[in-house]
Amino acid sequence: MPVVLLAFAAAAGCTDQDGGDSEASGSPSGVGDESRDEASAEPTAESDGAGGGDAAVPLAVDTVAVARARDVVRTGTMELTVEDVDATTTDVRGVASDAGGFVADEQVRARDDEADLTVRVPADRFDGVRGAIAELGDVAEQNVEARDVTAEVVDVESRIASLRASVVRVRGLLSQSGDVAQLALVEGELARREAEMEALLGQQRVLRDQVDLATLTIHMSEDAAPSPRDDAPGFVDGLRRGWVAAVDGGRIALAVVGFVLPFAGPLALVALGVRRWQHRRPATAPAD
Repeated sequence: MPVVLLAFAAAAGCTDQDGGDSEASGSPSGVGDESRDEASAEPTAESDGAGGGDAAVPLAVDTVAVARARDVVRTGTMELTVEDVDATTTDVRGVASDAGGFVADEQVRARDDEADLTVRVPADRFDGVRGAIAELGDVAEQNVEARDVTAEVVDVESRIASLRASVVRVRGLLSQSGDVAQLALVEGELARREAEMEALLGQQRVLRDQVDLATLTIHMSEDAAPSPRDDAPGFVDGLRRGWVAAVDGGRIALAVVGFVLPFAGPLALVALGVRRWQHRRPATAPAD
């Protein structure tokens, strides 16, 4: 264990010494560069003074170059109304292929006359592809998003460079390990750092793929004209349904009569008895 720690310290000391040597060796050149810059700047200052103006001239910023230097992920969605989904799907494939891209995902629903396509094209041709696809039908809705991932890309690249240097140092310590315990310790540390570097490399590949290839998701549907239904009911169907309704109504009426008939006899006898009782009752004498 002490040997490994001393080896780690020696590697760190070598790294610091290399950095100091590089700084020391770079100092004279830097001084010379500064002196040359000052010498070259003196005529400029004199010429500016001769011109009669002391105001500093602002440097023009090339915004186009700055924008191109950024890493931007571009995505978009589009809804199209077309005459023929199958034909338009073939046209979309052709547009993507001509632009150097491809169709990453495709789902066609023939029963509903709809299709969903995901197109991957180079980022610098994204706008042209989007315009060409929009001409294939009527655009119902369109959305475009841009996400700047420059900071994330720089961070991943920096971490990868640091891990590579660390892996090289640990591999150097692997040959200096004495006993089995030290060897196992160094190998475990090396495996951990290599796995972390592989994960970062995968993340870098994903970011680079998203930046280089823009993604456009297209939903297509047909605007079908209204047409008469084949299963619409006709005269014969209406007559049949009317007859069925009449028969069902008669059956319901007969069912109601059959339900009430058992109660009709007793109710009739009661009503007849009440009527006869009213006729037999003596008439009341009129009051004086």
